[in-house]
Amino acid sequence: MQSLADGTDAVLNGLTDGTDIVLNGLADGTDQALGALSEADDGQAKDSILEAFGKLVDDAGTAALTPQSKLQGHKENGADDYTGSYEATYSNLTGTEILFGGTTLEREAGSTIHITCSLSLENGEAAVFLRSGADDPTILLSESGEYDGTVEVDGTSTYIGVWGDQADGTVSIEVE
Repeated sequence: MQSLADGTDAVLNGLTDGTDIVLNGLADGTDQALGALSEADDGQAKDSILEAFGKLVDDAGTAALTPQSKLQGHKENGADDYTGSYEATYSNLTGTEILFGGTTLEREAGSTIHITCSLSLENGEAAVFLRSGADDPTILLSESGEYDGTVEVDGTSTYIGVWGDQADGTVSIEVE
């Protein structure tokens, strides 16, 4: 499992660090400007700026997902980047697919997602993982089996993906 930690850490630490740097830099000066604007126009400009900032944060989170054309399986998108389904049959999967998630201040569909997944390995190593904020990835499955759980997603970067090292098998993930 050490190779799992190495592979996901390299990809996800870069994503999280980059997103956090952008968010922290934008947030540092935003509070002062919003306070002054709020006093000047009864909060209308503040609301507009917060909406634009939220869109920027959402777009930054979307950029981290593996493009559909590079996925080895079939992904059906849900109502947003956090939800949908993914089915794959892997033959020698080596690498990481970031399937669902993003970065949001406040998710329109609510602050929780429900994850149901199964993994069936024939050869190699694979894992379905969750990465939330700057925390180390949480392994949902690392051998054949099933997982069912709920996760909080507001106010942080949250990603769900699959990692493999010469893995043969199937994976099924549904996020609602």
